[in-house]
Amino acid sequence: MCYTEKNMKAEVKAEFLWGTPEEVRARANADVPSFRLCRDGGNLPPVKLPFLAPGTVSVRTISRGGRAVATVYEDDSARYLLAAGVLPADLSAPRGAQATSVFEELEKLLAEEGMTFAHVVRTWLYIDEVCDWYGEFNAARSAFFTTRHVFETFLPASTGIGTANVDGAALVAGAIAMRPKRADAKAEIVESPLQAPAMAYKSSFSRAAEIRTPSVRQLYVSGTASIKPNSHEVAYVGDIGRQVACTMAAVKAILESRGRGWSDVTRAVVYLKEATFRAAWQAWLAAEGLPADFAVETVCDVCRDEWLFEIEVDAGDRLI
Repeated sequence: MCYTEKNMKAEVKAEFLWGTPEEVRARANADVPSFRLCRDGGNLPPVKLPFLAPGTVSVRTISRGGRAVATVYEDDSARYLLAAGVLPADLSAPRGAQATSVFEELEKLLAEEGMTFAHVVRTWLYIDEVCDWYGEFNAARSAFFTTRHVFETFLPASTGIGTANVDGAALVAGAIAMRPKRADAKAEIVESPLQAPAMAYKSSFSRAAEIRTPSVRQLYVSGTASIKPNSHEVAYVGDIGRQVACTMAAVKAILESRGRGWSDVTRAVVYLKEATFRAAWQAWLAAEGLPADFAVETVCDVCRDEWLFEIEVDAGDRLI
């Protein structure tokens, strides 16, 4: 929830492990949910995804195959599930089948806690060789969401990005789900003022989502890239500087639509197509007067070849 509060009663973390397969295995902790991502260069240090709530009354860990894959806790407003490192049941299955299986495995975790996909607010989907089969992945996700009536209930915010994982799966997933206990605790889909809904080009996620309870408000902005207004076309093909500016304008518009700004950002991850593109990102930060470490930066594939830059952002506050 609000990541910066010091006086909260619980701190539940999922490790965002990144490096070579050997480095990831050396750092992996079976007691902490982990995305277990890897790259040959191993050039991103571990990043924590804390998920906090005031008044937490219970915390439990769910394990699969000898390692933790989810944490469940409850506060006065809701029951929450934070999953990381959810794998397909059969790592040797075709990629499309693995995509379906990952959603099925996540569904099983939800069911154990009395939840369905209607309670999922945010997902992370780390897809190996994403540019080779993103269309197939998207079709599998849309088919699963259709059978579970996700489009009729709550379409979660999401990041789908290209990176391998230490387990050798076609993809690995994580999610945040919330089952409210009271009428004034809820999740809301947040549209982008500057970009068309992702569903307009048949991609099954919302631009952003927000959790609201009487005590906390947490906004999750999906992985966002440079798109022409009211279109699905990539804007500024080949121009990293303008792609960064276009993307950040879209993120800023979402933040402002919920009464937020850059100072409210509690977590951000930047995905660069090439390491050399960091200069353009850092130049944008300097021009905006933002710190150089505003976001964690890494190099990986974005789901379209023409996209050079993507960012995901969380913004939160505590209301009382």
